Amino acid sequence: MKFLFGESKELRKWVIIGVSIGIVAGLGSALFYKLLEIGIKCMLGKIAGYSPPDPYYEWRNFTLPTKRFLLPVVTTLGGLLAGLIIFKFAPEAEGHGTDAAIAAFHRQAGRIRGRVPLVKIIATTLTIGSGGSAGREGPAAQIGAGFGSLVASFLKLNARDRRIALAVGIGAGVGSIFKSPLGGALFGIEVLYKKDFEVEGVIPSFIASFIGYFIFGAIYGYSPIFDMPPTPLPTLSQLILYVILGLACVPVGFAYVRFFYGTRRFFQSMRIPDYIKPAIGGFLTGTIGMFVPQVLEMGYGWITNYSHGEFIIGYSNMTGEWKLACLSLLVLMVIKIVATGLTIGSGGSGGVFAPGLFIGAMLGSALGLAFSNLFPSICPDKVAFISSFTVVGMMAFFSGVAKVPIACIIMVSEMTGSYELLPAAMVSSVLAYMLLGEDTIYHEQVPTRADSPAHLREYEIGLLGKLKVRDAMKDEIPIVKPTSTLEETLEIMEKFDTKWAMVVDKSELLGILTVEDIFMLPPDKRKDSHVKEVMTTNLVVTYEDETLMDALRKMILQGVGQLPVVDRNNPKKLKGAITRCDVLEVYEDKLRKIVNEEL
Repeated sequence: MKFLFGESKELRKWVIIGVSIGIVAGLGSALFYKLLEIGIKCMLGKIAGYSPPDPYYEWRNFTLPTKRFLLPVVTTLGGLLAGLIIFKFAPEAEGHGTDAAIAAFHRQAGRIRGRVPLVKIIATTLTIGSGGSAGREGPAAQIGAGFGSLVASFLKLNARDRRIALAVGIGAGVGSIFKSPLGGALFGIEVLYKKDFEVEGVIPSFIASFIGYFIFGAIYGYSPIFDMPPTPLPTLSQLILYVILGLACVPVGFAYVRFFYGTRRFFQSMRIPDYIKPAIGGFLTGTIGMFVPQVLEMGYGWITNYSHGEFIIGYSNMTGEWKLACLSLLVLMVIKIVATGLTIGSGGSGGVFAPGLFIGAMLGSALGLAFSNLFPSICPDKVAFISSFTVVGMMAFFSGVAKVPIACIIMVSEMTGSYELLPAAMVSSVLAYMLLGEDTIYHEQVPTRADSPAHLREYEIGLLGKLKVRDAMKDEIPIVKPTSTLEETLEIMEKFDTKWAMVVDKSELLGILTVEDIFMLPPDKRKDSHVKEVMTTNLVVTYEDETLMDALRKMILQGVGQLPVVDRNNPKKLKGAITRCDVLEVYEDKLRKIVNEEL
């Protein structure tokens, strides 16, 4: 070891840790994969008579549900059993898993309870095996992260190293189960942030992901997950069509994220035992699946079929009718969004990656089918063009909604073997990523390392500790009354160029309202709704004499972008407000002056 890595103890340490996590994650992914196979065959196959198509086209034999009236029974039972196991043994294993792993990195010093990986494996097997609309990424990420945390605890690593081990575990779990070692490694360090990477985890993440991939591949083979038709390099005239695809991903991405978390909030508000909620979501998903079985489980086989130009949608073969097939693919896309929200939003266990790929594939297939018929001179090979749009649709859509453009492009390329599409994928994915803004399917993501509690101490530099809130606060800020309408509030926010407003009545601070609070309501209700109905009253405040580091720490720990500045002797008296941008502007200004003086 010393011969290979010289005197670098740090490098030797992470090679050992990376190999250890990779071995455990690879074996864990293999176990999880086998249990999923058994679960789908036993629950969907034997009870409902449904055998979904395999994503490998040569093995495309499948059986549509012969006892479809039993599908709601199967999905309800799977949801109930998963709910009982989750909320009895590890409530943090509910939902899509990746968010829980991200939260553990940022806010729990990289700690995940030892029981979580096993509970996640069993609960996800029950959820997906019974037909729930979910995928393997979230469970694989949480399983890998859990193993990484266990390895870190066993080796008695400090908090910093434990967090890195957790990120490495995410990459190893995802990279192995999707046969995507490079993409998985990048996913583990990119998914933690919207606009940043956990750079310290690069080397161990690559090591762990490749080790996990080789172990998983030794058991299940190394061929890509999807068997796609040949996808030629896009021509210059086709690039504008890929721009349209990237733009089309934006409204669909908004709908996916908003419906997913809207459904989650709805189920959280239900006053019934938590373990029953996944059963309700399962029943509704199974009822939908009676008519559209394609939205059940992961749906990878259907993606392969559609990429080859075979369009069996519902129980009808629409291969020869392109207009009807296009419309049906778009309807299928919408139904998948609904089924995923019901399955995972209700507390079922599964990932959002597979549904995201399915939604993007349906959008891409529909547009590819339409363009190939409308512009035959640009798209002479219809099947190749439909396949290309299906693949790029997967890349662009999930890049936008998950804020992982680099990892997603590489992952889907490895999963499909379609490396020729990288130029087109870069165009579509960057457009979707940029235009979707801050919306993300992973709510625990933070913008950058500077916004993460995990890196808070790195930014506790002397300058921020010396400057006071009064040096950066603004006293001219948007203020509204609790009786103001939401439309009036939006106009005031636009006037001040902010996404928030303080709520004051009779010179007393009552709360704060953000654009996100307003947009939770449908547009038709904003005109007659009032600020007091949606404002936040549980306020975190700061004072003029606090340091900028104190204020920044509060914003990061609470996950907010602004704080009201109040009188220390009268917390109801508003003096102004301070934002993260205000802190950075003053910091940069002071630092610039110091540098200029030194020059």
